[in-house]
Amino acid sequence: MKRPEDYDRDYPPLLKLLLFVGRPMGLTFVPQHNVQVINRMGRYAGVKGPGLMYYNRFTETLGPLVFIGGQIREYELDNIISRDVLPVTMSVSATVAYDPAMGQELASVLTRIPREGYVGIAGTYVRWGLLAAANEFTATELTRHDVRAQIENAVRDRANAELAFLGLKIMGKLRITRVQLPVTLSERHETIAQRRANILSGGDFHPVEYRRALVSEVIEHLARSGGAESFLNFGEMLDSYAAEKSPPTSQPRLTDAPNVIEQPARL
Repeated sequence: MKRPEDYDRDYPPLLKLLLFVGRPMGLTFVPQHNVQVINRMGRYAGVKGPGLMYYNRFTETLGPLVFIGGQIREYELDNIISRDVLPVTMSVSATVAYDPAMGQELASVLTRIPREGYVGIAGTYVRWGLLAAANEFTATELTRHDVRAQIENAVRDRANAELAFLGLKIMGKLRITRVQLPVTLSERHETIAQRRANILSGGDFHPVEYRRALVSEVIEHLARSGGAESFLNFGEMLDSYAAEKSPPTSQPRLTDAPNVIEQPARL
C-alpha cells in the first residue's frame, strides 16, 4: 500500500515545496479518493483527508491509506431460489465504496484489509438481499424487465441498510445483468416458442397439407426414438392416412351422362 511520500512525483512544484518545508512539522498530503488513518499513542484515532493535513508527530503516527472511491464488481450468484422453488443463477453489477468515517465501530479492523476485501464483504450482503427479493417471484417472472427493476431497488436498499454499520455502501444503481434459468425450464420455453412459431407459420399452408406435415413429423419422431416401432409400420400408417385424406375421385352423375335412347328390340 502506498505511503503519501510515494505520490511526490505526481505533485506540482509548489506542493512539493510545501511538503518539503512542512513535513518535519507534521504536514502531509493525502491523494484524492483516499483518507489517511491516524493512530494516536498506538491506537486507531480516525482518518483525515484528502488534501493537505497536519498530524502531531510526537503522539500520532500515520496508518495506511484507505481508498474510498467506488469499485465496480460483477457478482455471479447461483442457487437463488424463486417462489416456485427453482434454483436460478443471476449476475449482478454493483459499485461498492468504503468510508471509515461512516463505520467507526470496525474501522480499526477494516482500514487494514486490502481494498478488494470491501467488495467481497458487500457481495455477501448483496446475496442475502437477492435471496429475499427473488423469492417473491417465479423463475419465469425473474426474466421480465419490470420485475428485475423492482428487485434491483429492493436489493440495493436492503444491502445498504445492513452495510451501514461497516461503512460500506452500494453507490448508484445496482444492475441485474443476466438471469439464467434451469436447463429443463429453458428447454421447455424453447419448445413452446418453437410450437408457437410453427403455428403462426402454418397459416400460409393449406389445412390439409399442414395436417399431413404434422403427422409426418410425429411419425418421424417416433421412428427416431424407436418407441413404437414394434407396434406399427410407419410407411403403412402414412400411406393409409394419405389415402384416407385424399379427395375422392369424381364419378359421373346421371345428369351428366349422355342421353340414351332405348330402341325397340327387333323381332
